[in-house]
Amino acid sequence: MIKREWQQLGHKPGLIVVLIAIGLIPAIYCWLYLSSMWNTYGRMDEIPVAIVNHDVSQRTHGKTIAIGHHLVQSLKASDSLDYHEVSATKARQGLHSGRYYMIVTIPHNFSKAATTLLTKHPEQLQLHYRISSGRNFIVAKMTTGAASAIKDKVSQQVTKLYAGTLLTTIHQVDQGMQTAGNGASKLAAGTSQLQTGLTKITAGQTRVGTGLTTIQTKLPTLPALAPVKVGLGQLQNATTQLTAGSQTVQTGATQLQTGTQTLASKLDQSAQRLSKLPNKTINATYLAQPVKATVTDEAKVPNNGTGMAPFAIAIGLFVGGIALGTMFDAFTPAERPRHTLSWWAAKFSIVGLVGIGQAGLLSWTLKMSVGLKVQSMSQLVLLNMLGALTFLSIIFALRIILGGFGTWLVTIILVLQLSASSGLYPVQLTSRFASWLNPYLPMTYLIDGLRHAISLGGSINGDVWTLIGITIGMQLLVLGKFWLSIKTNKFDFLDGADLEKTEAVK
Repeated sequence: MIKREWQQLGHKPGLIVVLIAIGLIPAIYCWLYLSSMWNTYGRMDEIPVAIVNHDVSQRTHGKTIAIGHHLVQSLKASDSLDYHEVSATKARQGLHSGRYYMIVTIPHNFSKAATTLLTKHPEQLQLHYRISSGRNFIVAKMTTGAASAIKDKVSQQVTKLYAGTLLTTIHQVDQGMQTAGNGASKLAAGTSQLQTGLTKITAGQTRVGTGLTTIQTKLPTLPALAPVKVGLGQLQNATTQLTAGSQTVQTGATQLQTGTQTLASKLDQSAQRLSKLPNKTINATYLAQPVKATVTDEAKVPNNGTGMAPFAIAIGLFVGGIALGTMFDAFTPAERPRHTLSWWAAKFSIVGLVGIGQAGLLSWTLKMSVGLKVQSMSQLVLLNMLGALTFLSIIFALRIILGGFGTWLVTIILVLQLSASSGLYPVQLTSRFASWLNPYLPMTYLIDGLRHAISLGGSINGDVWTLIGITIGMQLLVLGKFWLSIKTNKFDFLDGADLEKTEAVK
């Protein structure tokens, strides 16, 4: 019996191809799925982020600071994310359309706030981030982490700026103290000279007294003029010393006055510089944490389940379509078909009803059992129904037109959509092949529409019309297959009741 089975298989080359293709499914699945997201965190530099810089440069301590400009240049040169400096309008439009995953806004007073940290009224530097978790929950977490890194980068820059300012102030105080020290030295020298001058004056006064005494003593004996001359000479020398002493006293007094003024001036300047350094707690707090980040989420997602819901819904609908395609024969008619439309309507009435039923039950489960909170329940139901009909149309079209190979191809399409429809990661983080394939997959548009219905809000018209177009295209292919089967009289021998013969014909 085993030999007979293999002999029969040998006469069906098409079945052999199908079996080989089925054997390749696990390998193809792992290759496509894993390669598409093999190193997602290593491709963060391809996540587009908008930078809006309103900062105005400032002058402080003789220098021009433009922290906003330097931050923009630093971010654009980094490989953390793909930063683009754009206007505020383009940034908002890009975030809404999905072109950008985050907006970094630098306010106009960014640099000005940096100049206040050592004043009586310090201000923290503000950075504003705007994200949209509903667009992609995983990327929102990634970009939020990047926002913290940007905050740390700016904090380091501002801290470095103020460390330099503090060191400069301390250096100026040190110079003032050195000058005050020089003034004190001059003061000591002037005091010493003053003391020397006073000593000379005292000595001169003594000699003048001695000379006068000698003259008075020798005057009665005028013939003895020699001693008088000696006395006059002593008096003249004493007068000279007295004059020199007076000059020394004057010089010392001048130096004393100059040293006193210098000492007072430099000590006052140093005191003023030191008094300008505030010692309030808020200054210390802002110096330690100079930058404050404010994150605004335009489409906040309450939990991971809500963020993953669009992807899970799309997978559920496609798997449900595969199950229906496996169990229900949408090709073999119950009786001999006479018209293409009637044949198609008979089959589609069952397939379409089951698809709508799948979508309805799914929507009810999400709302009542899971507790999913959505922006628009009507949009969610519409997309679920349209997604079910689109997937069923693709599955049955491939099975009806290509037979067993079409069944295999349905599985490959599922794998491709799992890896390239942006359900988990955005296309920027996936492989080049997945990024290229993304716009051609129906699940891409269903997931995007579901994100709008659940978290983002807004219009789903583009996604709806794309899914409708795919559905109509697949149904036209089925109609073409039915029409060709009728024209070739494939069912000409049927009497309308022998279903077993019908199955054999198929």
